[in-house]
Amino acid sequence: MATRAKERRRRRRIDVAIPIEIAYNKEKVAAQTKNVSILGTYIEIDKEIPTGTSLEIKIKIPATTNADIKNRQINCQGFAFRSHHLGLTKSQYGTGIFFRAFLKNGEGDLSRYIDYVLKQEKKMGKIYTHKRRRKGGKG
Repeated sequence: MATRAKERRRRRRIDVAIPIEIAYNKEKVAAQTKNVSILGTYIEIDKEIPTGTSLEIKIKIPATTNADIKNRQINCQGFAFRSHHLGLTKSQYGTGIFFRAFLKNGEGDLSRYIDYVLKQEKKMGKIYTHKRRRKGGKG
């Protein structure tokens, strides 16, 4: 019997490739997100960013029909909370990034972008919602 792992995330995460620029310790890395939420993102890059490293982050939100998104570039600060070797090549790492603080309306704009993508996916039938079963009951 297959069991499902418990979802630990506190916010909805979308699988989307968005250009992202990361600066730390006088280094700059350009990449694309694999997924993103209001709390953080996951990227795959060709260098290891040590866990705990403070990061200056620029996320470039693509143009949408949502006029509520004011800033197409979101600036924030964060830190690497996970970095692991992917084993695909000698220098391919998966890095989890936690967003600590947003500048200007960055948090709101990112949240509106995530909501926009979720609505578009729902329209296209990519998001399925299931009713929770009640304990000891049906449905």
